[in-house]
Amino acid sequence: MSRTTPATAVSVPTTPGGTVPATTTPVPTRRELIGWLLRVTRPVLAPLLASTVCRVADLLLGVGLFALAAAAVVRTIAAIATGAALPGLWGIVGAMVAMSLVKAVLRYGEQFLGHFVAFKALELLRAEIFRALIPRAPRVMATARSGDLLARSTKDVDRIEVFFAHTFAPMVSAVIVPTTVLLVIGARASWALAGTVLPFLLAAILLVPLTGWRRSLRSSRESVAERAVLTQHVTDSVQGLAEVVGYGRTTERLAQMRELDDAVAAAGRAATGWASWRRGAVQLLVLAGPLAVLAVGAPAVEQGALGPVALAASAAAVLRLTETVRGVEEFAASLNASFASAERVYEVVHAPVEVPDGEIALPAAGAHEVVWEDVSYAYPGARAQALTGVSLTAAAGQWTCLVGVSGSGKTTLANLALRFDDPTGGRVLVDGHDLRELTADSLRREAALVSQRAHLFRASVAENVRLARPDATQAEVEEACRAAGVHDEVLAMEEGYETLIGERGASVSGGQRQRLSLARALLARPGVLVLDEFTSHLDPELEGRVRQAVRERLAGATVIEITHRLGRVGEADRVVVLDSGRVAQEGAPEALLAVDGPLRRLRERETV
Repeated sequence: MSRTTPATAVSVPTTPGGTVPATTTPVPTRRELIGWLLRVTRPVLAPLLASTVCRVADLLLGVGLFALAAAAVVRTIAAIATGAALPGLWGIVGAMVAMSLVKAVLRYGEQFLGHFVAFKALELLRAEIFRALIPRAPRVMATARSGDLLARSTKDVDRIEVFFAHTFAPMVSAVIVPTTVLLVIGARASWALAGTVLPFLLAAILLVPLTGWRRSLRSSRESVAERAVLTQHVTDSVQGLAEVVGYGRTTERLAQMRELDDAVAAAGRAATGWASWRRGAVQLLVLAGPLAVLAVGAPAVEQGALGPVALAASAAAVLRLTETVRGVEEFAASLNASFASAERVYEVVHAPVEVPDGEIALPAAGAHEVVWEDVSYAYPGARAQALTGVSLTAAAGQWTCLVGVSGSGKTTLANLALRFDDPTGGRVLVDGHDLRELTADSLRREAALVSQRAHLFRASVAENVRLARPDATQAEVEEACRAAGVHDEVLAMEEGYETLIGERGASVSGGQRQRLSLARALLARPGVLVLDEFTSHLDPELEGRVRQAVRERLAGATVIEITHRLGRVGEADRVVVLDSGRVAQEGAPEALLAVDGPLRRLRERETV
């Protein structure tokens, strides 16, 4: 089995023409990546700073609490041994209780704010991805793998959470807390003790976390890329489950999945190994610090240069720094995976927009004229042209039929009118405006598509229809469904319009899916409606009723229909016959059928 697991681009199938590499985005530097993350998540930087302050204060109080307890124990033991007056234990206990309560509040504040920052950052990043995909849709779905996009939008974004929840605050506290503790030890006990601990802390905080950094990052990148391939495999297997089972290929698919699982584990083995080594080394250094303090401080106590209480408090304070240092090790262990995932999200967001937005808003109107002016088009990577020098007009308010054999360019021509892509030659105009000049929002508002592969969401019937107009009333939804010829069937469902439609419309028939998609378009009342084989799943009688309802509800709108079924082509105002990406014949259907030409031959072939 062959797999593609590059770090910055994937080879993906496109529309006819084989496979072409997806548009690549240069891998950002670490500074560029961090700068981008901070810009996207600017709204959460203030609570992130507050969370960091809470963490620093919490850790300092923890060190102070530990040192105070150790000092109190040694002072009490010394008082008992010498017969001196016992220290004010109740005062010490009261201070410790007060410190503990404040510490608990700070800990809560750090956790609450930190996770608020993390989850809000994930929301902002997912919104950033979606905003980046909108101007690339729907072409992006022809040149990308849905499973990979899903992995980048979910799992990769989730891994970036480490950067916000477990990186910034631990990194800042790893500088401030040990520095503060060493300064206090030096000022209140002995600078020699502070100097003894310093090398251990520097090694634990700086040297060890950086050990194996590059290999860990490379391993994390490979692991994330392999995981994306696995996600795509699982997505394909689930979506094509009927075919996998039907052709008896479950064993092979499971074997491939196990192979991909092994590849994910192998790719991440180096990063896991380095993380384990760092964890052990940090633990050793952290425990060596207090021992070094005792080793250096004990002779000083014997010589009278240092008090036992100061030594105990210093050793306890250094021991308590374990939490601070461990936080550095923990984020260092997962930061590489976080950055590797951030790079994949960065690629999506910064990929070039191949269909840039225009600046002119298309005025709302009941109908629009669509003109293809010497249009040529070739799919990326394809050797042959899908369209060559096509010039024709879909007059405002008329019903224009595009007919021809499969692969003649009908759907491509309609897709260019919706600006799913730009022609490689010539131009497409709506009301005299080049589509490149128009804003995507205004064009989408005025044009609608009923595809032969209509997508239904896992939501209620009403919610699926309201996709076109979220503010539509229930009466308007039902009116649109009635016009699409699906109202009675919806009422017959278990919960009527509140019936939950399965994922990708799995719980409804192909004909119901098409008519619900048509109801969406009718609810939107567009000025231009593109119908792509919209009656292919309907019997002739129902097809006739639906066509009549569309004409009545969208009277005056511009309709562009793509069809292979020529039985009702005579109802159109104009017919365009396409052949091998060129206009073979066009005109009124009566005139075209009256002569021995392409339309008549197609009609005769259909009736044979």
